[in-house]
Amino acid sequence: MDVGTTNIKVVVFDECLRRLAVAAAPAVYQRTGDRVEFRPEEVFDLVIELIAQCAGSIGDAARHDAVIALTGQAESLVLNDRRGDPVRPALSWLDNRATAEAGELGERFGVENAFAVTGEPGPSATWPAAKLRWLAKHEPRTLDRTAAVLMVKDDLLRRFTGTAVGEVTTRGFTYLYDVRRGRYWEEMLDFVSVPAGSLAPIVPAGTDVGRVLPQIADRLPPARSYRVNAGALDHFCAMAGTGSYTPGAVSESAGTVLSLSMLTAGWSFDPERKVSFHAGLRPGDIVLFNGVDSGGVSLEWFRREGLGGMSYDDLEERLAARTAGNAPIFLPYLTGVNPPDHFPHARGAFLGLDLAHDRIDLAYAVEEGVAHLLRRNVDYLTPARVREIVSTGGGSSSPFWNQLKADVCGVDVLVPAEREATCRGAAALALVASGQIDGIGESAHLSRPPTARYQPRRSAERDARYELFGEYLRRLFMNDPEGDPR
Repeated sequence: MDVGTTNIKVVVFDECLRRLAVAAAPAVYQRTGDRVEFRPEEVFDLVIELIAQCAGSIGDAARHDAVIALTGQAESLVLNDRRGDPVRPALSWLDNRATAEAGELGERFGVENAFAVTGEPGPSATWPAAKLRWLAKHEPRTLDRTAAVLMVKDDLLRRFTGTAVGEVTTRGFTYLYDVRRGRYWEEMLDFVSVPAGSLAPIVPAGTDVGRVLPQIADRLPPARSYRVNAGALDHFCAMAGTGSYTPGAVSESAGTVLSLSMLTAGWSFDPERKVSFHAGLRPGDIVLFNGVDSGGVSLEWFRREGLGGMSYDDLEERLAARTAGNAPIFLPYLTGVNPPDHFPHARGAFLGLDLAHDRIDLAYAVEEGVAHLLRRNVDYLTPARVREIVSTGGGSSSPFWNQLKADVCGVDVLVPAEREATCRGAAALALVASGQIDGIGESAHLSRPPTARYQPRRSAERDARYELFGEYLRRLFMNDPEGDPR
């Protein structure tokens, strides 16, 4: 099961990783201004319902031993009392009420020092640490009643098994965890008023948590048995599900947000390289991660506002007739700051426009601009040579864009046909825990989905346009010492 931000999904695989059934439903939030909350009990009820839908389409579930493996988002915060009931609605990672408190964390601990500990280059209202600081200031009675401070996946594991554990790949997204020492950061816990003993014990990715509680098993479709696996973070499960959990391969999630993950080899902390680092799927592994807000949202914005809602298929056909030399340069900074360049004054921009350009030229520029941003982040992830980019998500359904990314980045872009790669990766972790396979690397050979490969077509013109992208970015948005944009 994948507890995503937008959708909650249940996918059934057999022991050979053949996909048998899929059921999904939208995640439901209560939104007020910058506040985004949800009810964790409703999430659990929805998961139970989706499992039932899947079982109904299989037909013979009652004669199987079932394992429920969890993946999904990390940061969303659930606070429970001693009985296990929520003391307030859960706070989604989308909730931005704690912006000021995030600034306090940076001032109190120092951004550089906190980066070395937490693996996060900067504090954010996203992190549970900032939200807990907000609660300590604005809802102190809430924390007085709190006996368990959990992330959403921790709470679901507790509801299934009666045991709350914190799976390690999600801990680096809390700002409460010392990644290199493998333990919670005591000084931060004290500062944000985390009640003593309230955090979930940390377990490795793919840990077998135990049997489903009898009263929960009664709500599930008949099966010979039910066990629960802690799984891992969605981005890292996608790596396992696509065979990209290996050094030299970058896993790209080409959705609304562009996110990149990469397993490292021989990694050591470099304070100058502002890339977040996290515990991986195996003990001792470190995975680098970068999230870029201006990903597919840039194309969706232009498709809506500049193309009048033109279909993606129509756009794909028209783009195939265009070349780089005829298009302007686009800076996809519609959401402001993007890694690896944290320019606070950055904004989206078309440059080099003339009267000969039409809307398809601009659409080309938007896709190329996101590809430029992808290359900028891939080059920044590691000084080592990247062998390939494995792409999943909505953006990977465009052959034109996939080829453009390969051309811009100068490496092969691979697009697996498996549309449920994240859940496939969680299923692979469950197979390892049950002894069905020896390691997650073996899962790549089970019912292996076909993969499309896009090989780069490098040219001097392509490299010149990438250099121009960087030059425009520096000239427009690089700050002078007084902090004003040039």
